[in-house]
Amino acid sequence: MGELGRRHLRYRRYAREIREQLADGASGGRPHSNRSSVQLRIPSADEALHFGVNVTFSGRWEGAAPAPPTLLEIAEAGIARRAERISVGYRLTASSRVKTELNATLVNWEPVTGTHASAWGHCESIEVDPELLTAVEEHEEAVRRQAVMSWDVERRRQQAEQMSSVILDPLRATAWWMLDNQDKPLEAVEVAQQFQRLRTVLDPEEQPDSAGTLVDQLLATADGAVRNRMMSILRNSFHEYQRDDLAARLDSQAR
Repeated sequence: MGELGRRHLRYRRYAREIREQLADGASGGRPHSNRSSVQLRIPSADEALHFGVNVTFSGRWEGAAPAPPTLLEIAEAGIARRAERISVGYRLTASSRVKTELNATLVNWEPVTGTHASAWGHCESIEVDPELLTAVEEHEEAVRRQAVMSWDVERRRQQAEQMSSVILDPLRATAWWMLDNQDKPLEAVEVAQQFQRLRTVLDPEEQPDSAGTLVDQLLATADGAVRNRMMSILRNSFHEYQRDDLAARLDSQAR
């Protein structure tokens, strides 16, 4: 490299230092120390899984006393805390979003809690273990499939409930059929009869109790002695009230 090239590099380095000092002076602080770079291991939304964040940062001392030799370590701690507050809201599959959010936050000089230092940073890149990333992607896909299946089951359940209410109402069921078959009015009667029969099969009307049905249930007992006793009582009652026709019909049932 010639003399001209070396001079150009010195001018560029000097200009950068002046810009940094001016920026520092505009915020009222003392000139910051040289920048440093570090890879932070910060947690994701899955606590056991971490991002590897490559960060460039700077520290600035705001105290009246001279800056401590650990200024950069203090600044790193502040940057790490700020980065963690963002990263815990995202899974490993969102590394690009995390990088964007980090740079939107770390670009500002902010105090490091409990110290007279402030810190600024820039996320250069984020590294994620490929095997862990694959595992998280597969888990997210499984969750998506499960959600879709759950939605499908719920949709079918609602459809079944709607269909049940229609089937048990022959008038409404026939009306639904007519909406799609307005050119087949002659078939409506047969369709209505089919729906009526279907309702009878699926939801038969309960027969109210009567003396006759109660006697029938008693006569249906497996105890022959009880059955014979009731048949005798009924026969005598029919004869007593001159209903020999009913007595004859009862005897035909006993055969």
